[in-house]
Amino acid sequence: MSPVLEMRSISKAFTAVKALDQVDFDCRAGEVHVICGENGAGKSTLMKVLGGSYRPDEGEIRLDGAPVRFQHPREARAAGISIVHQELSLLPFRSVAENIFTGMEPTRWGLLDRRQMDERARALLQRLGSSIPTGAQVADLSIAEQQLVEIAKAMLLDAKVLVMDEPTAALDDRDAHALLRLISRMKAEGVAIIYISHRMPEVMAIADRITVLKDGRLVWTRDRQDATVNAIVTAMVGRELQDFYPARAATEPGQSVLQIRGAGNRHLRDIDMVARAGEIVGIAGLEDSGKGALAQALFGDQPFTQGEVEIGGKPVVLHSPRQAIAAGVGYLPGDRKREGIVPRQSVRDNALLTLQAMAAVLSLPNAGVRSVAEADRNLRTMDVRAGDFGQEIATLSGGNQQKAIIARWLMQNPDLFVFVEPTRGIDVAAKAAIYETMRALANEGRAIVMISSDLPEIVGVSDRILVMHQGRIAGELPGGAEEGAVMQLALGVTGNAAEREMV
Repeated sequence: MSPVLEMRSISKAFTAVKALDQVDFDCRAGEVHVICGENGAGKSTLMKVLGGSYRPDEGEIRLDGAPVRFQHPREARAAGISIVHQELSLLPFRSVAENIFTGMEPTRWGLLDRRQMDERARALLQRLGSSIPTGAQVADLSIAEQQLVEIAKAMLLDAKVLVMDEPTAALDDRDAHALLRLISRMKAEGVAIIYISHRMPEVMAIADRITVLKDGRLVWTRDRQDATVNAIVTAMVGRELQDFYPARAATEPGQSVLQIRGAGNRHLRDIDMVARAGEIVGIAGLEDSGKGALAQALFGDQPFTQGEVEIGGKPVVLHSPRQAIAAGVGYLPGDRKREGIVPRQSVRDNALLTLQAMAAVLSLPNAGVRSVAEADRNLRTMDVRAGDFGQEIATLSGGNQQKAIIARWLMQNPDLFVFVEPTRGIDVAAKAAIYETMRALANEGRAIVMISSDLPEIVGVSDRILVMHQGRIAGELPGGAEEGAVMQLALGVTGNAAEREMV
């Protein structure tokens, strides 16, 4: 079958950096063509060239055999190319329906047709298996719900080519399965789908062909049946990752660092849990299970209103992030773009944010004098890859941004780390580095609570797994437990009912 899309010998340079070097790529109608590669491999740049955000320095693009040159993303959309970008581009203080129809608002008698917007937006979301209210303000939605709105926005176009860049990164397993089923239906309808993902189970489940990019160059393109996970990972990083998840601690965990008894708030009920020195406690559950609310409660952002919390054997009150930090809690947020970094400040300044804020509150003398050298040392310890720690943190890859945030907390030397979606949107090699860092922190005697929607991550990294359902801890499993056992607890069902729900 002739390709719907052909990209031939595409090259793109930014000053001295060649982001793409003679890359060939194509996609056929009714095909899912997956692109894999580390952060910085050129995946997003190639898609921005396709979407009209960048103009290629060399090469050509063909749609249905005819050459095209896009000067603006509007031209690409008009030609039938729809892109779901990894970084959300929604307008936070507009409604869901308004965001879905931004730039494509229907009118009637010269006036905005809000009824049509709401009806069509609701139909698109229902197709995704979502019941998000179309009148809700986007700022009030969770990251997963915002991702579904972004996908619905892309589906509004009757696209010939649909590009999805890490669309399940913020979704739990239930929503991710619903999206993958939708992709299968769209594929059957003849849509050419380009899918970018670091999640190997997804790649192997939906791909017809797989292309690997590295350092802006094409490594290879293979049919799915001719590619293995090991071959993909090796092509991506240039070496084999024999031990993707680090070995668990050989010794028993130490004393309790975190103890919660009978805690709750409007999202949580009857929370009893312990996290001990030297262990990683994974928190699993569906998007609305309460796992995100638990993370916010531990950091004082949405405090517990009942129950008791002890850190290091001492009762603590966590009614604000400031109190949580003072009690010895470090926090890696799930949305680093909005909550984790100040993008236009330097890598060094981002590493210093918490120390400087606490120094100002507590009037600590000479904090600024010692902090710069200490920040640089922690950034080097975390192996943050930057030409200079004075450059803007927004210029770094997602994995390096995550490591810079961890370096920030090392300045505080916390006893307890709360990691929320620690590897969201980062590549395979960076994931392995984050896992090694988490294990090293645990081996130093810290307790780590890891909240994640990535089920293989929960199973592979955790020493113990707590599974949440409807605001409660539904059960506990050992690290390395079967994914099906975790999902059964997450769904609140057992046996054949759980299996039917996962299909």
